Amino acid sequence: MHSASWSFRTVALIFIGCIASQAAFSQTVKFARYEADSGPRTFRPINPPGCARAETTAAELNPGGGAATNAFVPCDTAPANVAPVNPCSSSSLRPSGCNAPKDLVAGDLGPMGKAGQTILRARERVLEILQTENGCSDWFRKKDPNPAATFRTLNFALDGKGEEYVRESRDLGPLQVFRSPYVARVYQGDGSNATITLNRRGAFFSGLSMVMEVPKDGGPGNFQGYRVLYVGPYTGNTLHAQVATLLHEFGHLLDLLPVDEGDQDGKSVHNTYEVLRYCRAEVESKVKRGTLAAVR
Repeated sequence: MHSASWSFRTVALIFIGCIASQAAFSQTVKFARYEADSGPRTFRPINPPGCARAETTAAELNPGGGAATNAFVPCDTAPANVAPVNPCSSSSLRPSGCNAPKDLVAGDLGPMGKAGQTILRARERVLEILQTENGCSDWFRKKDPNPAATFRTLNFALDGKGEEYVRESRDLGPLQVFRSPYVARVYQGDGSNATITLNRRGAFFSGLSMVMEVPKDGGPGNFQGYRVLYVGPYTGNTLHAQVATLLHEFGHLLDLLPVDEGDQDGKSVHNTYEVLRYCRAEVESKVKRGTLAAVR
């Protein structure tokens, strides 16, 4: 009810204060626009209409007239500084005009010829698995919150002088023991930017290998025909075998699998089946072409 008894002078002072407020806001906006257009961006709070700092006077805001008067009061809340959003950041969808990060590893595989294309095909399939929600990617996330990003950093090398033959031995009487050429190797727990070395004569690239009998008492070996190579249950030189191989080696790089160097006591085979315990459905699922076009 007190508003009904305001004097004319009081109303005039309030009206003058409103005009000064409008002038202050207009100049503040122009100043902010000039800074944005003329140099590096800085973040300064811009007071909304009707707000001013406590020390700001009407004479400062309106140099053309009137005596200085502290006609403005501080705002109730301080304006927030909001950083600009980068539309091309990895956390947002990439609109047209944004360039995807270059896949340097994929570029290195091209000059390797047929072997490089074989690795690239298996690598793309592994990335499809790791960057989607499934039991396999969940397993790798136990050690790495973003396994696809880590796998994308891995390099590949070819061992042209690796083991070539399946070795047959009879260490336990009539029992035959066959040891296939190694397929791939990595340094345990090496993590991102590591290198997976693939044996050119192993099951990643070959489905058959000659068998060499290793005499118990030494001496030269004897060739005993051919034997099919496998990676777990998969025949060598197939996409399933190749994908299982890369997932197996990735498990070593993340320390999800124990060391199995030399395949002592069948540890390597056991580790392959441990990978397939979580990843078999994805390894054997139909390959989805074109999924990686936006991230390569």
